[in-house]
Amino acid sequence: MNNTPMKAHILALLHFTRQQELHLIANLSDPERNATGTPNTGITKGMWAAKDFVANMLHWKELQTQKLATVQRGEVPPDWTDMKVVHQINVETFTRYRTSAFQAIEEEAEHVFNAFITQVERMSEEELNDPRYYAWLEGTRLRNEVLNYGFWYPCNQLTICAFQLGKKQLAFQLQEALVEAVRQSALPDEGVGVAIYNMVCFYATNGKPEKALQHLPEALRLRPTLFEVSKRDSDLESLRTNPTFQAILTDPALLARVPLNVLVKPHDLHTSLRGEVPPLVIDVRGSAEYAVGHVEGAVNIPLGNLESQLSQIPHERPVVTYCNMHHQGASRGELAATKLREHGYRVSTLDGGYPNWKAQGFLIEAAPQE
Repeated sequence: MNNTPMKAHILALLHFTRQQELHLIANLSDPERNATGTPNTGITKGMWAAKDFVANMLHWKELQTQKLATVQRGEVPPDWTDMKVVHQINVETFTRYRTSAFQAIEEEAEHVFNAFITQVERMSEEELNDPRYYAWLEGTRLRNEVLNYGFWYPCNQLTICAFQLGKKQLAFQLQEALVEAVRQSALPDEGVGVAIYNMVCFYATNGKPEKALQHLPEALRLRPTLFEVSKRDSDLESLRTNPTFQAILTDPALLARVPLNVLVKPHDLHTSLRGEVPPLVIDVRGSAEYAVGHVEGAVNIPLGNLESQLSQIPHERPVVTYCNMHHQGASRGELAATKLREHGYRVSTLDGGYPNWKAQGFLIEAAPQE
């Protein structure tokens, strides 16, 4: 376990996000405050107004506050890994606040943030940082949940909102400030790499290729698994023919940090499962996700339990890890593969994860009901 004290850094990142939110609100005109947005239906993409973004962020903080309180009572909290559930919550939140005045939403956002901070302050270092503290987390850290809904997600929403309102400079400043905040925190290098890579993508998609290329090497150095992602990331499409981009992708120093055979296509995995030495397929998602559906023959070893169960993984077989791949380059499947390589395993990760395997029509299984 990483014993670095994290609580103060987590709280600092949460306060940073709130300050960025207040800064955006202070830069809104009266028409922007009073505007009414249109919802995302799942079929058509809507156009949220500023108040819809603020309402959405406050509601997710409220849900996270309730979740942390549930955890401290010793109960198992709700799971939000199903994107259909997330979409439904977003739709319900939009509808709930659609007719609310901006000032009312703003006041509620302040109240919810204070309650969120108070709840996090009640948590101990061990609760936030020890991957074994709560069994239901299956080896992941509670701090990840806190930062997802109190830092990463709202910062992304604020960036989208600012850019959508035509406040491009504000959006760029937010991304740059976010990276600096992460640098100053005690988050692992991999987290810093993801923050920088996200900023690179934002630069590349918004007319600042020189800035994107300036920071891309550092992102790849800190998070080597993003190297393969960068080759096909549509956000970097504008950089493809740039000689500097091509030089980065052939830089020997960066290539030396990239694990070999990072990704395996679903078709190739399907074929190899019927070969003479089929790989051991490890689903590193949580047990609830595994139970709903998984790759045929896959065993379930949640990411946080991986190192304690290495004795169950034979070295003589190749290994394929996978998850839902919601965060390419920082996914559980890729993190598991990196850990296994450190222990001498021949391992790759299923490209696109379980959703890609299922979408291509290959055989899936569900865990038997108890």
